[in-house]
Amino acid sequence: MTFKEYYMTSLWLQAHASYIDSNHIIADDQITFLGGSLLIDALLLKVPLVAAADLTDETPLTVKITMANDASIPQSEDSDIRYGLSDGTNFIGFAMYDLWNYMHQDVAPCFGVEATSGASLNNTQALAINFPRPREKFYPDHFVFTLKLDKSWGWCFTPHDGGFTKTAEYSKRLKLSQGLSLEVYKDNHHERVGIKYIKVTITKTDGL
Repeated sequence: MTFKEYYMTSLWLQAHASYIDSNHIIADDQITFLGGSLLIDALLLKVPLVAAADLTDETPLTVKITMANDASIPQSEDSDIRYGLSDGTNFIGFAMYDLWNYMHQDVAPCFGVEATSGASLNNTQALAINFPRPREKFYPDHFVFTLKLDKSWGWCFTPHDGGFTKTAEYSKRLKLSQGLSLEVYKDNHHERVGIKYIKVTITKTDGL
């Protein structure tokens, strides 16, 4: 059963996000984050999804995040970005590295990440950054992330090789009773990213 659903355009984010990094440009069809904050792993964007006490910690919940981006930026510039969910303390999600990284460093186009959330990510752990990798090497304009919060695992999907999936198992488990937010971070101060829209679907499941 769908519990909540959001379609976040740039103008929607401007109106509803609880935090947007000041180094950005907003147009009707895209929000572009520029180089700025000197913090490593700095927070770019935070959007409240579920209020505290709306759910219990044991609620079986699946969250699907579809992210549409400006693919021209990570093809030529540093654009290492992390998308995920936070309960205000812990963060679990996925990293997307720019094209240079998986052309030259043999990393996967997306991989699991967990950390402590805040103005910047702390105690960050990358999960199985290298394997598996797709045969095709291009930067897609869509990524899909699915997180099963009651099971502390998830997967990212890209269109590589006709459909590429990479799973992640997290040691952290979010406390849903503390609320739930979408958070976006970048690796270093010079990273850029252009977000066209983010769609988030939160579903109460049977726990399977």
